[in-house]
Amino acid sequence: MSEEKTVILRVDSSMRQHGSVSRELAEYVVAQLRADLPDSEIVWRDLKSGVGHVNSAWRDASLGSPATRSGEDRALLAQSDALIAEVERADIMVFAVPIYNFSIPAALKAWVDMVCRDNVDGATATFSGGRERQKQAIVIMTSNHTRAGADDEFATAFLQFILRFIGCTNVNMIDVTGLANDRADIIRAAQEKIETVCKATVSRNISAAAE
Repeated sequence: MSEEKTVILRVDSSMRQHGSVSRELAEYVVAQLRADLPDSEIVWRDLKSGVGHVNSAWRDASLGSPATRSGEDRALLAQSDALIAEVERADIMVFAVPIYNFSIPAALKAWVDMVCRDNVDGATATFSGGRERQKQAIVIMTSNHTRAGADDEFATAFLQFILRFIGCTNVNMIDVTGLANDRADIIRAAQEKIETVCKATVSRNISAAAE
């Protein structure tokens, strides 16, 4: 755990700034966590403006050892380094994820590539950027029509795998899909689940800090 305080990393991947259910519920999650962890530090990473993508120069820089990297190489990897550092520090991660075309938004996939850069080509089975400690994740999964767990929904399994890969021993998925059918009831049910999940997350966080 963080020695001084709990660090909560919030990652928004909706391209909508206003009227976004995933953003609104991520805010609700953070408020619930802060109610029981008032001294926690909130780190907010909004992907609406995008992050860098893997290209040839970036990949060549990432393959070199830190000792041999040029100034240009370090500049190319600076954003990746910053994103990895945010994950490394986080005790609890909150992801707001709308489903776009059956899967996660492109900006969130780019974030994954920047964070898991040593495994871009499947070269490693471990995340080199993380410390050996438990992390927890809460994922708000929203959509108008695609339903979580359906044959045409590919976001859930991918995110669960990636979050385990970067060190999350506990991943809670909040299903807020199918909003076009019964928006009010689905959001209400999601809020109720969020309250339960946040209580359990805080309890595990406090227990881990005491170990």
